[in-house]
Amino acid sequence: MNQLTVIFLLLISIFAMSCKKEISNISTAETPKSDKSSSVDDPVYSTKIEFLTNPKEVKINEQTELSFTVKNSSGETVKDLKVVHEKPMHLLAVSGDLNEFYHLHPEKQADGSFKVLFAFPNGGKYKLFVDMTLANGNQIIRSVELNVSGEIPKSEKLIADKKFESSLGGISVTMKPDGEIVAGKEILFGFSVNDIATKKPATDLQNYLGEKAHFVVISEDLLEFVHAHPMSLDAVKSEHSEHSHPEKTGNKLSVNAETVISAHVTFPKAGLYKLWAQFQRNGRVIDVPFIVDVKENKETPQKTANIEIPKDAFQITVSKDGFIPSEVSFEAGKFKKLAFLRIDKENCANEIVFKDLDIKKQLPVGEVVLVDLPESLKGKTISFACGMNMFKGKITLQ
Repeated sequence: MNQLTVIFLLLISIFAMSCKKEISNISTAETPKSDKSSSVDDPVYSTKIEFLTNPKEVKINEQTELSFTVKNSSGETVKDLKVVHEKPMHLLAVSGDLNEFYHLHPEKQADGSFKVLFAFPNGGKYKLFVDMTLANGNQIIRSVELNVSGEIPKSEKLIADKKFESSLGGISVTMKPDGEIVAGKEILFGFSVNDIATKKPATDLQNYLGEKAHFVVISEDLLEFVHAHPMSLDAVKSEHSEHSHPEKTGNKLSVNAETVISAHVTFPKAGLYKLWAQFQRNGRVIDVPFIVDVKENKETPQKTANIEIPKDAFQITVSKDGFIPSEVSFEAGKFKKLAFLRIDKENCANEIVFKDLDIKKQLPVGEVVLVDLPESLKGKTISFACGMNMFKGKITLQ
């Protein structure tokens, strides 16, 4: 009997150890890796673009192969991009004066690079914005600059539109915001598209890249980029219902959600912007331009209104919406510092942290806080965050 008891207890012990080992393995497999969202290992911050042209010298009116290779923090080629709006990569190219605009789509090659052929019609500087989404769903915007050899046309200065009305390609488009156009505020724009000949709504618009329209917004200094898409019909109706005030017409958007295409746009900072509304009709894509003068946000506390930002500093505003802009990219040496300006207390960003630079500074409301940009950062992407790691951003020095 004693021997049977010993054997029984031994079997129970072995079974228990086996179960414990199995549970331990499952736990290890399901435990997420440590969060590195604030470091340069985060793909949002560390993903880079290698850009090449063939031939090396780009000349006007000559077919040029534009090649983009996406690299991760380890220098490995990122081959799997998510298909968004029917394409894995969207390339938005503009001339230095924003007079020219091209929406291209590089195609994936066997080596993982993305290539597209294009002939630039004029000489001078162009800026190319690459819009892509990683397999994990993170949207990435990167930019490169390109010089094209040949005759450079006279630069056209941007002048803000007095009326947001434009006619092109057989359609007339009226753009109407739902309020004052100010920096850092989400604004709902409504686009009424009419047939010029009949003066009636153009009901024959075709889907372009899976949507009724695409909207690209770029600042005059070429530093800010926004790629927006239309709201769904249900979302438009819901928003109009929530903001409907029959007794107050004001400047609120009053449109028919069935015939007007609507989109939300947030302008990162004050200044002139060019907006292209893209529509497709009869198989042809029509790029309708508007020039918008974005004002300073009047909700900014009075004591910040007269604050001066050093000329050698790039301003980043801190508000309840986070860092604006949250992604900064420019040539090394163009700015010596970053100037952080916290405009309200409706956020937790009471300090700015550059973990990889070992920099941590307080962000008092209404005061400019400067962060020096070491020359050693050239060619690198560095992340920054608020003290609680809730608001995040990055800077790339090309």
